[in-house]
Amino acid sequence: MTNYRSALPEGVELLKRLAHYIQRAGDPSSPIEGVVCSEIYRGRNVLYRIQCPEGDFVVKHFGKLGFLRSTYYGWSNSSKARRSYLNALQLQVMEFLTPEPIGYIETHSPLGALTDSYYVCRYIKATEVTLQPYAAGEAYSEDLIRALGHYLAELHECGVIHEDLSPGNLPYVRDEITGRYDFYLIDLNRMRFAPYPLSPRESIRSLERLFHSRRACATLAEAYTERRRWEFAPFFEALEKACDRFWLRRLPKLALRYSTNTYGLTTRRYLRLYDGYLWTRHIRHLLPASSLRQKLFEREEAFYQRYLRAEDVRRSLARREGYTH
Repeated sequence: MTNYRSALPEGVELLKRLAHYIQRAGDPSSPIEGVVCSEIYRGRNVLYRIQCPEGDFVVKHFGKLGFLRSTYYGWSNSSKARRSYLNALQLQVMEFLTPEPIGYIETHSPLGALTDSYYVCRYIKATEVTLQPYAAGEAYSEDLIRALGHYLAELHECGVIHEDLSPGNLPYVRDEITGRYDFYLIDLNRMRFAPYPLSPRESIRSLERLFHSRRACATLAEAYTERRRWEFAPFFEALEKACDRFWLRRLPKLALRYSTNTYGLTTRRYLRLYDGYLWTRHIRHLLPASSLRQKLFEREEAFYQRYLRAEDVRRSLARREGYTH
């Protein structure tokens, strides 16, 4: 059974037509005149852009679920598509920008388990769809990052908590005449709305995954604390530590993916090598200064440079252990 949910008067019929366009897109032998359905992202979820007589839309097709999650989401009526839609409506009420929500589509099994889901919104033509170059330090714009800091401070003042505040979830539009930046929130299924302004600790937890460039982090923290009237130095120090912890926690997983893609290592082989590196590091820390300790350090350094350095994006591990970076 398929359900179509929308608060717009014409929303249900529009959702049905968009769903039909996506289904027909899988059959290139029978294209629909005036409709272009293109895949713009594929990962755990798939994003489609549909340009059609009804308008320009983005449809997010959520990935397949395991049995337990499928049953839970279906019986609890809490699918990612539904949460995305409701959170988008709440952002609109609070006058924060997000692509205009149209509705969501859910398919359930006869027993009520969720088997498929889509979230639909209007397409926005963003100046940039991702802040990744600024996050990585490959690009730098003080005006952009300061505007982002002020925007995020306003979000947090209003209790808006985006639990996946990553560079790809903050597209923006820049007015070339006024220089104004308008940021949009996307990927809305993991959000909360607190009835109070976020504390420094909660704010840092929200910001820790956003930028790994230390320069960009400093500019962001300066603008953020300026808007919230907090003292910069202790906030920035705490944010730096939180960012280091966050990226250090992610490093083993990221390095595994890098080693698999770059060197063709199996997961088992990589984990054996990484376990050996951890034991070497642990033993080296226990030893007094000696030639053996130096040899162990050199072995660690070689492993770091080959397998870990590429994903040690803040050089947090290198700084902590004294590796060349």
